[in-house]
Amino acid sequence: MLECEKYLTNEEKIAERRKKYRETNKEKIAERRKKYYEENKQKLAEKEKKYYEENKEKISERHKKYNEENKEKIAEMKKKYEKENKEKIAERRKKYREANKEKIAESDRLYREKIKLKKNI
Repeated sequence: MLECEKYLTNEEKIAERRKKYRETNKEKIAERRKKYYEENKQKLAEKEKKYYEENKEKISERHKKYNEENKEKIAEMKKKYEKENKEKIAERRKKYREANKEKIAESDRLYREKIKLKKNI
């Protein structure tokens, strides 16, 4: 027994043991965690969905606050993502256009009418 352990409380000793266990058995813990998530995938998904439904407003407020406080950071992250994933974004846009041709055509038509009205005024 080390001298410093004499002064540790019972809770501190337990915490130290847990920490040592986690450090020495990382692979074992990872396997157990993986097995648990595979076995309870649906149950966990339902639980997560329920949580988000119950706390929708809180989560929304948190996101709004974060977005307001970190506008520059978010803009930088967006630019970086767009730069690194140009092809992926182009492909996604192409798929969207193909899937929503009618919707886009209607939107374009309404936009053109709006411009004509502005010119006539």
